Amino acid sequence: MDLLVKRWNSGRAWRIVLSGAMGVAANGIALAYAAMTWGGPHRGAMATLYAVGALIGVVVIAAAQDLTTARGGRLIMLAVGVVSTLIVGVGALLDGGADSPAALGFFAPSLLFAVTCPPRVMAGMEAMLIAVYAASAWGGTPPRPGYVFVNLGGMLVIVAVCSLQAATVAAQRRQLHELAQLDPLTGALNRRGMEQKAVPLLDRATTNDPVSVLCLDFDDFKLINDTRGHAAGDQLLRWAVQTAIRTLPPDALVARTGGDEFIIVLPGHPTAAAAAGDRLRSALAARIGASCGAATAPDDGADLAALVAVADERLYADKTRRRAARGILTN
Repeated sequence: MDLLVKRWNSGRAWRIVLSGAMGVAANGIALAYAAMTWGGPHRGAMATLYAVGALIGVVVIAAAQDLTTARGGRLIMLAVGVVSTLIVGVGALLDGGADSPAALGFFAPSLLFAVTCPPRVMAGMEAMLIAVYAASAWGGTPPRPGYVFVNLGGMLVIVAVCSLQAATVAAQRRQLHELAQLDPLTGALNRRGMEQKAVPLLDRATTNDPVSVLCLDFDDFKLINDTRGHAAGDQLLRWAVQTAIRTLPPDALVARTGGDEFIIVLPGHPTAAAAAGDRLRSALAARIGASCGAATAPDDGADLAALVAVADERLYADKTRRRAARGILTN
């Protein structure tokens, strides 16, 4: 049970576990049917088929986590779907064709494909399923009038309803994933969102194609909160993010990592990043001063944490210089 829970909580692996569990359940029921009607024809062959199908389901559950990361994991699961459908089709054919109780097994993979497969893959798998069902109807005992029509209609209704529900759930999951990456106050990325989006850029960074990281914070932001209230501070933060989005290049990533602290990732040469940072500070100067430090991959570090550490040091050096300059000017 602990293994099953772990599989379900590991992202995409839950769909693989669902596939295996449905395979075990459907083939187990079919195996029980073969045992209860053992006097009928071909029961030994049917029992063997269903036992193999159940065993495949067990293997899929056990290997769910590995299948999510394996290079050919998706192809393996497609192959499992095809084999499972063929098991149902051959079992139905051995039991007499589309009119037999074993043909009800087609509903399980129909439901499974609708719930777990992407739309284009699902369409192909459902077409294959219907073709196998039609073959079992054609090759077995002629079914009662309208039986094939009713079964096919039922499968198509299940596919339509489950596909719609799966699409709705997928859209909600994407929305939740996006919300988990955003700062709720400003709409900028949060730290988690920045890490997820910046890592691929930094992994591809080279000396000829660098990526720069800017750390930025405001001057005397606490004073604004203390004298004008936190609502004014929140409004300033939202304005600053919108100003950054308007001022920086479209491919810039902007994250608020806490208070008035921001991290900005900019693909391109460090001089271009420094110029973008200067433009942003000039735009922010309309309402508040800001200090900034920059670091560039791969020269200053290979990962986000190392680059932020270097940029942060340079930010505080910049802040010290600017404070000293303000002190000189006011003396």
